[in-house]
Amino acid sequence: MRFNLRWRLALIGVLPLFFYIFSGSYLLTELKNTNDTMQDEVYGVSTRSISLILNADRDLYQAFSAYQYLALGKLDDEGKGKWSKSLDENLKDSARRVQETIAILEQNELLELTDENGQTVAQLSDAFNKEFSAWSQTVIDAVQSGQAASKDTEISEQFNHVRGYLDVIGNTLDVYADQQIETSSDKFEITKFSNMLGMALVILLLIALIYFSIRSIMRTVRAVMVKMKKVADGDLTAERSMKYGNDELGDILRSVDDMMDVLKRLISSIALNAKNVGNSTSQLNIISQESSAASQHVATNIQEVTNGTEVQARSAEETAKAIEEMTIGIQRLAENTTASAEQSLSTSEEAGQGQQALERLVGQMNQVKEVIGELSSVIETLEKRSQQIGSIAENITAFANQTNILSLNASIEAARAGEQGRGFAVVAGEIRKLAASSLESADGIHQLVAETRSEISGASGFMARTLEEVHEGYNRVEELQQSLSVIVAAIDSMTDQLQENSAITEQMSASSEQVNASMEQSASSAAANLERTESVAAATEEQLALMDSIASAASQLDGVVGDLNRAVNYFKLKK
Repeated sequence: MRFNLRWRLALIGVLPLFFYIFSGSYLLTELKNTNDTMQDEVYGVSTRSISLILNADRDLYQAFSAYQYLALGKLDDEGKGKWSKSLDENLKDSARRVQETIAILEQNELLELTDENGQTVAQLSDAFNKEFSAWSQTVIDAVQSGQAASKDTEISEQFNHVRGYLDVIGNTLDVYADQQIETSSDKFEITKFSNMLGMALVILLLIALIYFSIRSIMRTVRAVMVKMKKVADGDLTAERSMKYGNDELGDILRSVDDMMDVLKRLISSIALNAKNVGNSTSQLNIISQESSAASQHVATNIQEVTNGTEVQARSAEETAKAIEEMTIGIQRLAENTTASAEQSLSTSEEAGQGQQALERLVGQMNQVKEVIGELSSVIETLEKRSQQIGSIAENITAFANQTNILSLNASIEAARAGEQGRGFAVVAGEIRKLAASSLESADGIHQLVAETRSEISGASGFMARTLEEVHEGYNRVEELQQSLSVIVAAIDSMTDQLQENSAITEQMSASSEQVNASMEQSASSAAANLERTESVAAATEEQLALMDSIASAASQLDGVVGDLNRAVNYFKLKK
């Protein structure tokens, strides 16, 4: 059974609420017990005091009864001694009990209690002591003097007056006890009502606070979960929230939106740069194919020039042999000379065409060099962007680690809090899981960026080598152009020489030695042209190999761009 975050947060709020209700009920019970105890104590004090007053009144009455027996005068000596002793003991007991009552009242600070006439207990007790002492002395004097009968009326009035003080004190204590018990009961009821009302208000406030807190937390958590799920699915089209809270939950939601905006800009930039690299790679493939075709055409022309040069060399050898047989046929020599002149003219035209094709090849090599330079610049930009993505991924990793540390600290504090912090520990665990999920996403981004940077670095190094090879090929083409210029110049020179040979043929009979020297020079030139033509052919083969290497590099770079596009296309940037 899954126990979701909403119920956990509700449990966090409900548990203290139950504890508060329990503690309030317990306090009310204890307050009632205290009130009952206080009532018992008040009742006990008043009961003891009243009991002492009543006993003092009884002793006083017994003393008065003993006085009456003595006042009759009909007792023997033993009876007089008995009732005199009873009189003395009861007077002392009555005075002692009144003093004990005064001590109890003084100990409980009750001497200031007033009766219905406004007299305090202290004043009543002082008046009683004074009247009691006077009455006691009067009784003792009357008994000793034998005049008890004559003073009986006075003594009876004094007795009733003294007893009146005890009655007033006893009634005052009864009224005080009833008032205290009634006041205590009223205060307890008021306190009970106030406590219950306060508990009801606090419970309502706690319920409202718990409800709105859970609502705010769940709204933020739900929004973060939806956006993180979209990011995990590669969807970066989620809109920013309209409002943010002024607490940590609002900061978390704002940070998630900022992170998605940064990822969206970075992925868009990578996609644009990958598109530019793809276009540059396609252009590089086209230029490489054109350069390869031009190089193939130059190689064909150079091969034709080589064939022509070989033919020229063989013709020169045949001409040398013909010199030895000059006596056989001057006409044959004239025909061969004319053929050589025509062949030289054709070779000169082909060499001019080869030089024009080589000039076009030089222009195309310059274009290839410029495109490769632009492509290298784009790759450097991609590498910088990848470094920026790596920095962002590291920042995300640091943020997730810090969130994990904060949730760990919160778990520790919740563990210290014991039972009351269990719910907060659950929230901290959920935040730690969210931080772990963000850390995994950041690690995935970081790994993807690392692989992209590695492939871009490889492509950058390969482009650097390609640029070096293009530069080397450009130098070889320049050398080829120089060699071809020399060949053209040599062919032009050979054409002039053959024309001179054609003119000299008419005078061959007169200067065979000059013809022989001219033919030797022609053979030497043909050999030199053959060597230079072979050098140009070798350079052309190297250029073809270089074009193949450029085409292979462009194909590999196109594969890297394809991988980068597939990685970027995982993310959805527009709805």
